[in-house]
Amino acid sequence: MSSESETASQLSDKSVAPVRRSMWGKRLLLMAVVLAVILKPADWLLGVLADTQRRHLLRLEPDVAVPHQSAEFDYVFHTNSLGFRGRELTEAKPDGHRRLVVLGDSFVAGVGVSDDAVFTERLADDLAEKRIDVVNLGRAGTSTVREVTLFRDVGRRFGPDVVLLMYYLGNDLAEILEEETDAELARWKPTGTLRQFAHLWCPNIYLELAMQKRRSRASETHQPRPEADVVAWIRSEAQSGGVDAGLAEKRYRGLPDNIRSLAESGQLPGYRYLQACLDPDRFRNSLDPDDQFVKTAWQRTRTHLELLRSLVESSGGTLMLAVIPDASQVSEDALAFNRKLGFVVDDGWLERPGRTFQLVSQWAEETGVGLLDLRPVLRDTDEPSFFVQDGHCTPAGHLAIARAIETWPRLRKRLDDSSAGGAQ
Repeated sequence: MSSESETASQLSDKSVAPVRRSMWGKRLLLMAVVLAVILKPADWLLGVLADTQRRHLLRLEPDVAVPHQSAEFDYVFHTNSLGFRGRELTEAKPDGHRRLVVLGDSFVAGVGVSDDAVFTERLADDLAEKRIDVVNLGRAGTSTVREVTLFRDVGRRFGPDVVLLMYYLGNDLAEILEEETDAELARWKPTGTLRQFAHLWCPNIYLELAMQKRRSRASETHQPRPEADVVAWIRSEAQSGGVDAGLAEKRYRGLPDNIRSLAESGQLPGYRYLQACLDPDRFRNSLDPDDQFVKTAWQRTRTHLELLRSLVESSGGTLMLAVIPDASQVSEDALAFNRKLGFVVDDGWLERPGRTFQLVSQWAEETGVGLLDLRPVLRDTDEPSFFVQDGHCTPAGHLAIARAIETWPRLRKRLDDSSAGGAQ
C-alpha cells in the first residue's frame, strides 16, 4: 500500500472514531433516560405495595426471629405481625375488655431477654383473667418524638384505656435531638448531588436500599470482626454523625484490651462502644445535663410529651409515665463498666435521681399525669436487675418492673374506673 493510501486510511479512522463515540454517548444517554422513565412508575408502585415511607418512618420488622447473642445473653428476638414484641391482638377491643398500651424504647422491646420474660408479657399473663389486654409498642432506638408517631399511627387503633410511656433516663433526653419529626423528615435530603437526585426521582427505591443497608450493618455489629473492620465502621459512623473520625478511632484504640476483645469477638453490642467513641458525654447529657443541653433537649421533650398527652386523651385514654433508671443509677458494676468504656459518669448517680428525672417529675405533677419511679424496685432485687455490659434489664429486672406496674394503685384505679364506665 502506498504512503498516500495509508495516510488516507488513518485520516478516515480518525474521523470515524469521534462519530462512533458520539453515537455511543447518545445511546447511553437514551438508555439512561428510558431507565429513568421506567423506574419512576416502578418506584411509585413499590411505595404503594411495600408501604415504604411508613416502614422507613417506623423502622419495624414484622414476623422476624433474630438470634441475639452476647457475653451476657443468648435468645431469639421474635416480633409479631406489626413488628413489636408480644402476642397478636385484634385492633377491635372485645366487649368488657380494657387495654393498656405500653410505649417505649428497647427496654419495652425487651432487648436482652426472651419473649416470655419481657415485662409486658408477664403483665399480659397476670392481667388476662381480669380481661385487661397489654399491647407492647416498644421499638429499639426510639425517642419521645417517634413514640408520638407510634401511638398516632398504631397505638390508638387498639382503643387504649391507659397509655403507659416508659421514659428511660439513660438516653431519652439525648435521643430526642437525634430523631427527626415528621416535618423534619419531609425536608430531609441525603448528602451528595447524585444521592439527592436518586432520592428525588425514586424516593421509595432509595429508602428500601437504605433500610436494607441498615439491616445489614446491624447484623454485622453482632458478628466477630477484625480490628480493621471495627475501626472502619467507627470512622464511618463518626463521619456520618459529624464527629472527628480520628478522635473516635483514638478513643476506641484507648479502650482496655479486654473490652476491645469483646467488641471484636461480637460479644459486646456494637452500639455500646460506638456511642462511647462518638459521644462520651451521652450519659451525662441524658441523666444530669447542664443548662445549655436542657434548654434545647427538654423543650423538645416537653413539646412531644404534651402532644402525646393530647393524642391519648382525644382517643379516650389516660396517659401515665413510668421512669426507668439507667444501670449506672442502680449498679456500681454497671457504673464502673461505663467508665471503662470511656463515658463520663458520676458516682453520685447511685444516690441522686438526676436533673432529667426532676424535669420529668415536675412536668407530670404540673399536668396531673401519674408517674411511677422504678429506681427503688430495680435496686431491690435478689438478682441483678441490669446486664452490666449491655445495660438493658435482665429477666429479674423485667419481673420487678411488671410487679411494680401491676401493683401501682393509680394505674389499677384507672383501669378499674374504665371497667366500671364500660359496664354502665
